[in-house]
Formats: sequence, structure tokens, C-alpha cells
Amino acid sequence: MYPTGRFPLGSALSRRTLLGGLSALGLANVVGCRSAVEESGQGGGATKPVRGGTLVTTVAAEPVPGAYFTGRPGNIFWCRNVLETLLILDENDKRIPLLATEWSLSEGNQTFTAKLREGVTFHSGRPFTADDVVFSFEREMAGDGLASFNGAMEGWQVKATGEHEVTITSPRPLQEIVWPILDVTPIIDKETYQGLDDGSKVIGTGPFVWSSYQAGTELKMTRNDSYWADGLPYLDGVEITVIKDSTAELAALRSGRVQIAGGLSTVDTQTITSGDSFDLVAHHGLLYGMGFDVSQPPFDKVDLRHAVAYAIDRDRINNQVMGGLASSPSLPWGEDATGYPAELANTYTYDPDKARQLVQKAGATGAQFTIALHNQPVPRRIYEIIARNLSDVGLRPSPRELSIADFEPLRSTGKLGPAYLIWSATAGLPPALMVDALTELRPSGNSQNYSDEKYARLAQALIDSSDESTTATRLRALSQKVLDDAFFVPYSITPITNARASSVRDVVIGRYGRTFRTAYLAK
Repeated sequence: MYPTGRFPLGSALSRRTLLGGLSALGLANVVGCRSAVEESGQGGGATKPVRGGTLVTTVAAEPVPGAYFTGRPGNIFWCRNVLETLLILDENDKRIPLLATEWSLSEGNQTFTAKLREGVTFHSGRPFTADDVVFSFEREMAGDGLASFNGAMEGWQVKATGEHEVTITSPRPLQEIVWPILDVTPIIDKETYQGLDDGSKVIGTGPFVWSSYQAGTELKMTRNDSYWADGLPYLDGVEITVIKDSTAELAALRSGRVQIAGGLSTVDTQTITSGDSFDLVAHHGLLYGMGFDVSQPPFDKVDLRHAVAYAIDRDRINNQVMGGLASSPSLPWGEDATGYPAELANTYTYDPDKARQLVQKAGATGAQFTIALHNQPVPRRIYEIIARNLSDVGLRPSPRELSIADFEPLRSTGKLGPAYLIWSATAGLPPALMVDALTELRPSGNSQNYSDEKYARLAQALIDSSDESTTATRLRALSQKVLDDAFFVPYSITPITNARASSVRDVVIGRYGRTFRTAYLAK
């Protein structure tokens, strides 16, 4: 059987690398610095769970209820608590059952069968059945909810093979891609799902009920007294506030107004996690990279794209923004991917002299262009470094800051302009899934207006791989093509880091959000 790869913390980051980085930050010996495994109850709390209380969180990006089939930074604290998935993948890629209780692969890994949990009801009181799973997957494959994995689901047949059993058949092997897709696919209520678009009606099966919502400002959830897991959740409720300013977010933590903050850079978190009252939680991974519209000047010239790849000072980004925890590969996939071509990982290193020569070769000295980016603290800091790098080699960039709500539609339609910066929770996903899940890597309909028949063939060949040796050969060929054409230039893979009060216990962390079903506030 073809092995299923593990995609741990930070993808290309090993636990040794992480701890070394924490030590460099002076955090390795902090009493409160615990891993996501400990936070999920593997070794965290010596106290018994405490009932009651409201957990208050803050995010730098506003929640987007209409983006339920994809990862969004503003959704990390609500989506998995209202809308549950069949399973959740924790930071060690452990499959934690939720609405599914058991599963199996068969027929050459092209058939997946899941037994579903019985006795589950939606917040409306309607019983959950296999028909709800079929409906949810059909809506995802149709592209609802800003679905990002639907390309990888092409050709899937999802059927209810019993009241509490569902079967997926695929024309391609499923052993690597099915688990992340299940992790990103919440089960939605077919009777009210249209209310998800604006947050007017958000009904799921989760431990908390969507209570009140003010777009761009705050969101409140209350305990689901009819939750299927006896005795859970412990909390009375969860509140999410939007604080876009990093200084204000840190002040809210210090004052005790909030217990968890999402959206801070690792460097910011070290200012508050240097004592016993707050923990640095590092888990999964984010991929940062730069995309180019290859159909328009000046980035229609591959020499100029190569120049940018050599001009970016990845080490400076790591040290000044990522707190020393990032890896800086030239490839978008993590080193734990099956068949990872390590010999290609450092193709582009910081070389301003070479970059300057390539700028001149492309006839682009003095070229002016905008770089689109999210109006968030981390992208701003990264832009400042990259802008200086590009100016040093003879280019003249300027920023174009956009909210996530404005950025993503432009990204999906290839209208962000000459160049842009992205960050994505796809770091560590199997490459066979990334070529569909990451907009920048899609053979067609990508954000850079890039189209190449050879690239499309290589991507499809990787998706169709059914054994480890074939995967290794095909991944190397695809990687070389990505490097040669440089339509997307990765510059950092880093763990996701959050700061939280040490009183918060037993939060289960998934790639696309956290579930507070077992969380409590220790006295």
C-alpha cells in the first residue's frame, strides 16, 4: 500500500528546528511554552476540567462566514466550533474522529467509506444523516463557500450507502489527499446553508451555537446544550473580537480582556510569552510567497521573475518577522512530502548581484509596479523587506494594501496586478493536493494568468501517482518546472504561532481552526 505522508509542524520544520528557534528567542525554557499536542490534552493540564466561563479571543482578520469551505485567518476560532467536520487532523497529523467514527480505503485506494456518528442533531434539532454529508460535498465540489480543494475532487462520486454511511469513489488514488479534504470540509445544514454567505443563518452540529454577529467587529457563540458528546462543551460561550492593530491586540492580552490572540507575528508573541502567564502555541504551517501576472509587463519576462527570486533576503524575513522559526525553501512543498527533491530546495538564495544582472538582462531597470498585499501586520513587515530588496537591485515597487474581503476575489480571478504577496495554510499538504488547493499552483485558472501545457501534464502526472517511486520522480520533474518558470516564488514556510493565556486548557488544534469542545478555563 502506498504510504500516507505525515506533514507535521511547519511542514519543512522539524521539531528540533522549532525548539532551536524557540531557544534562540529565549522561549524554550518558558514554563508556559507548550506544544499544540499538550494544548490538545496530551499532557497539558494537571487540573480537572472546569465548567463555565466565556473564552474571549481576538483575531486580526475579520471572520468570513461565507468562506466555510476554506481556511481563513478570521475563521479559526468559530468555524470548527459551529460547523463540524467528519474528522480533524491535529498538529501531528493524527486523525481525530468527529462526525465519522471509523473509515477505510479500498479498491486500490480509490474508494473511501466512512461510518457516521448516530444520534447527532443540527442546532435546529434536525437529525444528521449521510444525506447531509453528500449535500455538503456536492456544494463544495460546486465551488460554494470559497472552496479551495474542489479541483482535487474532480470526478468524485459521493453517495449515501446507508443512513449513517457514506462512500466516496474517485478516478484517482485517495490515500494522500482525502484526509486534508475531510479536514477542510464542514458539514452544513441543507435547509439554511444560504444564510452562511452573510452570517444571517449559521447552523451546524458543533459544540457551540452561532449566537450574534456584527460583520467586521465581533462574533459570539453559546454552549450547545444538545451536543452529541455527553458533558461537553465545558465553556458557556466563546467571543471573538476583531483587533487589526498589533499593539492593541497585545494590550488586550496583557489587560486580560482576551485570552487568545490570532494574527500576531512570532516576533510580536515573544514580547508577551516571556513569562508564566502566557504561552506561545506553534502548530501546522503557513506558506508565504510572491506571485506575478506573467501575461503583462514587466513580469512577462522570466529573467525578471528569476531576478526577484534571487533578490529576496529570506534570512532577514525569517529573523525579523518569523522569529527564527521559518525555513526558506525555493519550493512550495514541505520536506516531509513523499519524494521531496531536497537537491532543488535551495535553488534561489539571496544574491543581489545576480538579481541586478538579471534585471538588466530583462531590460527592466527602474521598472515601476505595485505589489498587492493583505492589510495585516505580518504581510506589511514582509513587504517592507522585499521592497527594500527589490529597490536595491534597480526596481521601483509600491504597496497596494487590500482587506482580505477585497484581496481574495481579485486573487481568484487573476486581477491583483503585476505582483502580490500571499500567505496560505497549505504548507505541508501533499503536493498532489497543493497543485489544486493553492491557487498559484493550479495548471489553469490560477492567479498569475500562467498557462503551460508541460506544467499541466506534469501536475496531472503527479496527481495520478500510485506508488512512492513514481511520486518521487514526478515531483522532481514538476519542481524543476516550477523553479524554471518562477511564476510563483516561495520565500518562507513557518509554523502558525498564537499567544494565549496559560489558564486556557485542552484546545484541539487543526490545520483550519481550533475546536473548543474540550477546552476550559483553569482556575
